[in-house]
Amino acid sequence: MIVCLYGATCAAFVEPVAIELELLGDTLDADIRRVTIERALGEPWHWRAAERVYVLPFDVPRTLPEDYPNSPGLLMRKLFPHAEIVNGFNAHELCWDKIATSQRLLARGVPVPDTLISDAPDEVLSFIREHEYAVLKAPRSCGGEGHLVVCSDDDGSIVGETRGRRYLVELDPQATQRQLAAGVLTCPPPYYLQRLIVGAGRRGVLRPPQVLRAYVVGGQLMFWTERYRDRCQRLSDFIINVGLGAKYRFLPHVSEEANKIALRAAEVLDVRIGVVDVVRAGGEGPYVLEVDTDGYHMLIDRQFKMMPEFRSTYDFDAFIAEHLAAPPLETGTRVLG
Repeated sequence: MIVCLYGATCAAFVEPVAIELELLGDTLDADIRRVTIERALGEPWHWRAAERVYVLPFDVPRTLPEDYPNSPGLLMRKLFPHAEIVNGFNAHELCWDKIATSQRLLARGVPVPDTLISDAPDEVLSFIREHEYAVLKAPRSCGGEGHLVVCSDDDGSIVGETRGRRYLVELDPQATQRQLAAGVLTCPPPYYLQRLIVGAGRRGVLRPPQVLRAYVVGGQLMFWTERYRDRCQRLSDFIINVGLGAKYRFLPHVSEEANKIALRAAEVLDVRIGVVDVVRAGGEGPYVLEVDTDGYHMLIDRQFKMMPEFRSTYDFDAFIAEHLAAPPLETGTRVLG
């Protein structure tokens, strides 16, 4: 038995993926069952024989049986004592924590944009002045949420822009969360910034970078998409994310270097099923921006399925179902040239 686990509180946006994986299991003659965390807790004996568990977003219920831990990873081990968790919870946590992601990638030699992780506002200002434009990122996020393109004014003030709105940014080491009041966005440490990767056109006009996404299943690179905007009119438009208004298109070919970097990033973070976002502009890059997984924190965007160009060769969920249904220790690598 293979369990696709998700939460009832997340069902509105997660359940279609769980249903799709269950139906794909039927076509593969594989016993893939969608189960909410609430149901699993209500009848735990029924799921102890599960061989694999694929995790989608869920919230740990506030009320648990007395001997059940409230840590998501330990709770999974209690409910599914003999199952392989795909991906493991360490990968879930690493991908959710963008600072930990960058630190791991940097330590293993995976190229990323120039990065600053600091609690000191003066170091942040120096970094912004050095690079002119940077992206101030929320340490834990996905879908571009919490990202601001920042630059400095002549008086040394930091200005940030997101979703087409501009704020004065105040870095307060004593703050505990972001707060917006009277056009001032107060941000707490740690401060996580990356240089904004852009191209330079004529007369110094900024040109958007190429933002690619690699889809990895079982250590194999299945296909690529590109995220783009028709026009970048404001600084915040250079955060090219579908959740912030960008679009998708499929790419039949990318460079061998991009293939190698994407697979290396997934390997370094122990991501067997996930996506790797890569950016390049002009002669710069490719650099890894982030790595995401389906997991209890987040769900990989699948809006590309609505594109007219969508074909079975781009069916991410079909590849996931095949991997879940495959015998253990199946290996091999498929790389698109």
